[in-house]
Amino acid sequence: MNLAIRSDMPAGATDLDLIEQAQFHCLRARELEDAGDYESARDALSPLWSGVGERPSLEGLDSSTASEVLLRAGVLTGWLGSTNQIENAQETAKNLITDSIGGFEPLRETEKIAEAYSELALCYRREGALDEARITLREALRLLGDAESDTKALVLLRSAIVEKSATRTHEALRVLTEAAPLFATSNNHSLKGRFHGERAQLLRSLGTDESRDDYVDRALVESEAARFHFEQANHTQYCARLENNLAFLFFTIGKFDEAHEHVDRSRRLFLNLKDKGGAAQADETRARVLLAQGRNSEAEKTARAAVQVLERGGEYSFLAEALISHGQALARLDRQPREARQKLDRAAEVAEQAGDTERAGQALLSLIEELGACLTPDELRITYLRADEMLERSQRPDILARLRRCARRVCEARYHQVEKFSAPEFIHAAEGTKALLRDARAVARADGGAVLLTGETGTGKEILARNIHAWSGRGGKFVPVNCAALCETLLESQLFGHRKGSFTNAIEDYDGAARIADGGTLFLDEIAELSLVSQGKLLRLIEHGEIHTLGSPMPERIDVRIIAATNGNLKQLVAAGKFRQDLFYRLETFHLVIPPLRERPDDIPKLAAHFLSEATQKHHKRLTFTPEALEATRRLPLCGNTRELQSLIERTLLTAADGAVITGKMLEVIAMRHAHKGALTDPWAGFSLKNEVHHVEQRFIELALRDSDGMVSRAARLLGFKHHESLNSLLNNRFQYLLDARAPVTPRRRSIIRERAA
Repeated sequence: MNLAIRSDMPAGATDLDLIEQAQFHCLRARELEDAGDYESARDALSPLWSGVGERPSLEGLDSSTASEVLLRAGVLTGWLGSTNQIENAQETAKNLITDSIGGFEPLRETEKIAEAYSELALCYRREGALDEARITLREALRLLGDAESDTKALVLLRSAIVEKSATRTHEALRVLTEAAPLFATSNNHSLKGRFHGERAQLLRSLGTDESRDDYVDRALVESEAARFHFEQANHTQYCARLENNLAFLFFTIGKFDEAHEHVDRSRRLFLNLKDKGGAAQADETRARVLLAQGRNSEAEKTARAAVQVLERGGEYSFLAEALISHGQALARLDRQPREARQKLDRAAEVAEQAGDTERAGQALLSLIEELGACLTPDELRITYLRADEMLERSQRPDILARLRRCARRVCEARYHQVEKFSAPEFIHAAEGTKALLRDARAVARADGGAVLLTGETGTGKEILARNIHAWSGRGGKFVPVNCAALCETLLESQLFGHRKGSFTNAIEDYDGAARIADGGTLFLDEIAELSLVSQGKLLRLIEHGEIHTLGSPMPERIDVRIIAATNGNLKQLVAAGKFRQDLFYRLETFHLVIPPLRERPDDIPKLAAHFLSEATQKHHKRLTFTPEALEATRRLPLCGNTRELQSLIERTLLTAADGAVITGKMLEVIAMRHAHKGALTDPWAGFSLKNEVHHVEQRFIELALRDSDGMVSRAARLLGFKHHESLNSLLNNRFQYLLDARAPVTPRRRSIIRERAA
């Protein structure tokens, strides 16, 4: 190996051998490193090491010197990775330092091993891996034993820093207080300055948390002591950090002008050192000050710049802080709640991955505080429970106070949700209906994509839609629209709104159903009745979340969930070209089919009891169903499903004497009838055997024609007729309204033989 002869070597250094030159470069790098000049330290080590991401050249060096080179390269990789926000730099640094420990251990160089463990712990702390940092520092202290040295003082200082990062402020202060005599006897101004600087930060935190003005005053005294020692050591890096810490101190006591002054000094020093990470941390402090001043737009720009820099490095705790500030600024601007939520969610995720649960909890509290109005009650509850879990060990009064305020907000949101929207219960007892409702709840929680509800008239499609809205927890309104009742010319206005003067008779602005439902649910009943043109406009709302109000120059985005319902067969309409295929596929993201009552007879008795209770309260009359009568409701021919059942029970109540009792026998008669015009109290009222037989015949002929695709001859065979003319006779004479159910008659060609014979 050929070491370059450097011009900054002292006289006579050119006579040093290979190992001595390497030791000299390491010593010089260590001096510059202690002064915080990491770029110059890297240059000093450059004959041995090319820079971050490269392994140093160790050829020709003994084990001790090689280990020292690895240690210095590892330490500088960590610092340069932090200042320049180099991706994966901390992992590379840990590998180099670990290799140096492997070299020192066989040589039993205890002091160097302890130093290496201390530097390894610093890398863990930068990553937010605080438990690993603690374990590593304990090992360093074990190795040092009772020896009193600057190395031990540094290990204790970093132990306090780790506890401070874990928001164990009192424990951190205890460590430094017990170690104070060790720092007092040291001649290292840099080390002593860092001791006073850390004490200042701890006293400032306690002063804020416990409202102790005396602690804040002591923090200022400690800061001045730190400044003195850093200036004596000519340590620009730590002077820059001290200025940032002072800025934060003045911010916490509301002296914003002084805070900005110290941020300016800190940022200037960091930039002179080419420390991008340090400058980004100063920007994050400034963003907090700007937020406190209500200068949200400036805070957003400043925090965004800090996040962009810190994203490139591996210092997750600092990144989480910057993300919180950015999320808060975005939320307070009221323009981008979704991006604000993304930032705060990511802050919690980054902090949690780094093991910094308290900062993760604070990010979640900020999410509730800043964006609570944009969250559903269920989202509020889930976010609060996560925050409470993260902060369960916190003893900070300000954090506990924030938790209590957020808990009250969650309770109030739940109360107002019940007060604001209470969906009618989907009455049921059948297992199949229970499964349907389970699926509906899952769809509601998904809160993404349109929902299609299909089923016969009266099966409860709107009630299920209202329940899906309630279960989703969406904070907006449930807005029902009957598509069959919309005039084609005014449909766009009714759905998407209009501006005053946009067309004749538009005398005032109208928001439209979609905007009224913003943040909630838009229920489109009878969706199959929309024209193809209207379907295209609806498709844009579903696909892009955009509406274009009549008279507005630009479309706008809204957050609305679409639930569509129909009693028709959309697949058949698509095949017939009457319904857009692309719209059908978008609506069918979640497709729930509600069976008719005849396929879920277990629901009927419970529905009957429910409708009876409603009717008696509404009309202030008493009517009783015997248990046998309720059971017999299963056999009612309810072609109109729940609507028919409700109508039948209400008609019975209105025509019955007060206190009447409906028996099972009465229900048996009604169950056999297909044309019950009367009420349950008089099941034989208006009875005609001829009419009942007519309805039975009609029903079976309808079924036979349907199953035979309208072929009369085939339907006749199904009905047991020997000749199809018998069925034709019935259709032409008694059931003329069923003639359209027949298949078109295909003209038959005459036989060629018959033609010739003619």
